Amino acid sequence: MSPTRCGGVTLHVDSGELVGGERLAGPDTVRTVRVRDGIADVVDGPYAESKEHLGGYYLIDVDGPERAEELAARIPDARYVAVEVRPVLDMGGQEM
Repeated sequence: MSPTRCGGVTLHVDSGELVGGERLAGPDTVRTVRVRDGIADVVDGPYAESKEHLGGYYLIDVDGPERAEELAARIPDARYVAVEVRPVLDMGGQEM
């Protein structure tokens, strides 16, 4: 398998299922935007207080949740922290 660099991590996925991904800046850089009555309200900080935050993401295109779980298990951080697997919603809000 040849390595693929994605979001600062090298993964070995030759199948073409890895679409992309990136690391995300820390929660101290968050700006939250809410629009009410056509007026944008922008505040510093995350939407909710939490001890955990999203550090990055991988976007994969696979046939089903079992394959997504197999690939998630290859992410090096999965040995130390939880890795969430979520489907992408289509424009109608239906899970893939």
